[in-house]
Amino acid sequence: MAERLTIQLAHPDPSALARAVEVLDAGGIIVYPTETLYGIGADPRSDDALMRLQKAKRRVDPKPVLLVAASLDAALPLISAVTEEAGLLARAFWPGPLTLLFAAGTAASRHLTMGTGRVGVRVPSSDLCLKLASLFGFPITSTSANRTGEPTPADIDGIEAMLAPRVDLYLDGGALPPSRPSTVVDVGVAPPRLVREGAVSLARLRSVIPTITS
Repeated sequence: MAERLTIQLAHPDPSALARAVEVLDAGGIIVYPTETLYGIGADPRSDDALMRLQKAKRRVDPKPVLLVAASLDAALPLISAVTEEAGLLARAFWPGPLTLLFAAGTAASRHLTMGTGRVGVRVPSSDLCLKLASLFGFPITSTSANRTGEPTPADIDGIEAMLAPRVDLYLDGGALPPSRPSTVVDVGVAPPRLVREGAVSLARLRSVIPTITS
């Protein structure tokens, strides 16, 4: 049976975060609250962990696994280049619910890019996520905690019923309020392209980069 720890969103218990890092370091899978939805966390450097994540989601579609990072610098080992447009968007909307798809670097696993040549990165506004990623010392996967094509449950009970026995640790922050997922922009093309409109609108993106396509 998976381990479950209660955690506060605004003031997460350091011991709970430390336990989550132990699980990640061991190649395990966690579920944790973000500023939008619950996410599935794994070490993106571990192919075994990434394959376990894909099995948990029953994912077969070619979409890169999204990451949360404490900073853009923390994700640089997985990225081939940061364009001027990517830098502008990051400065304007990070920390926040904007995911940027960068051209993948040579160190990025094929189980992370899923054949797309992209690595998705977000520096979140969630204090819990930032502290977890900082303590881990590397970006953490943050794909939504659901089976592909199904809604993400708002609480851990629903998620556990859907994903068990694939998860090793749940960080239970209670039921999350309804929210839109992160907006996704591909910054590996010129001009950048909107992939998914979510919490950050296309109008707000174009206030920074007017040439973004949709």
